[in-house]
Parts: sequence; C-alpha cells; structure tokens
Amino acid sequence: MPLPRILLFAVIALAVMLGLLWAMGVNYAAWIGAWLSPRNQYAAGFGVIVAAGVFFAYMYARHIGEKFPGPGYARGLAFGAIFAVLSIWVVPCTLATIAEWVGNTQVVFQGRGITNNELRADQAEHMTRVEPCPAIGGIEPPLMFLTENHEWAPADGWKGRVLPFGVAFLLWGFVLGVSLSEERTRS
Repeated sequence: MPLPRILLFAVIALAVMLGLLWAMGVNYAAWIGAWLSPRNQYAAGFGVIVAAGVFFAYMYARHIGEKFPGPGYARGLAFGAIFAVLSIWVVPCTLATIAEWVGNTQVVFQGRGITNNELRADQAEHMTRVEPCPAIGGIEPPLMFLTENHEWAPADGWKGRVLPFGVAFLLWGFVLGVSLSEERTRS
C-alpha cells in the first residue's frame, strides 16, 4: 500500500476520532498534552496524537491489519477496540502511576487552571487542568450532554470514558479498516 494513501487516511481517521470526541465534550488533545507540557497542552497533545495515529495507521496497513480475520471493516473495528480498551483502562492508570512518581498528578486530575502568566513553573504546573472543549466557529460541542455529568479525566473515571473513547476509537479503527485493508481474494 502506498505511503501517501496511508498518511491521507491516517489523518482522516484521526480527524473523525477527534471530531467525535470534541462533539461529546471530551478535550482529548489537552488531556494527553497536559502530561507532557502543562503550559502547551494542545501542541503537545496534538503532536503525540498525530505521531501515534500515523504510526499505528502505518502499522495497521503494512503489518497488523491483515493478521485479523474477516473483512476490512471488521478488522478495523477489532483494531479500534484494542485501542479503546487501552485508552479507557490501561493508559490512564499507567499515566497516573507515572505522575505519582514524578509528583504531577494535579496536572490532569484536580488542577484549578492557570490564572496568570507570572506564576513560577512549579506553581503553574500544579494549577493547570484540562479545560472544557472550546467552541469551534461559535458552535459548542453538540453531544456534550452525553458526557457532561460523567468524570472521564481521572484515572479511576473509566465509566465516563467508556462511551466517548469506545465509540471514537471504534470509529477510528473502522475508518482505517475500510480505507487501508487490502481485501483478500480466494483462489
């Protein structure tokens, strides 16, 4: 499969996934980025998401996708389900454990938001939190009612992550499966 096709559909699949998460009011890029750079959550988060998304799309197209049985969409859904499980249960617990070791659990879980730019780095880090999803073009996230009463950011908030992360990663995998799977022909 040609690399430009993999890159194109990796970006499309990420846009669909992130768009759905935004629509449900889940600020996924800021949440991921807060672990790496509390002051630059979006840049860090989008950087990691794009790099990982392109890498895993490449791995799916070139190595992993053909190992699953069934049609492309089913293989993609299985791939997405693996990432849904990882992002709902494994990644948050792993990041929380690492954060406890380095002492920045407040960054993502219970911070209060940066109030001014004159704070010392350690003060700002402890006051940083993931902000709600911003409006885009004056439009508020239309499906926010699905997640607004459910904590999804805390490590133990897995119940609040099941719906948004589950649907978003399944959709991501579906797009990859439909667009990057070579259908096998029987002879």
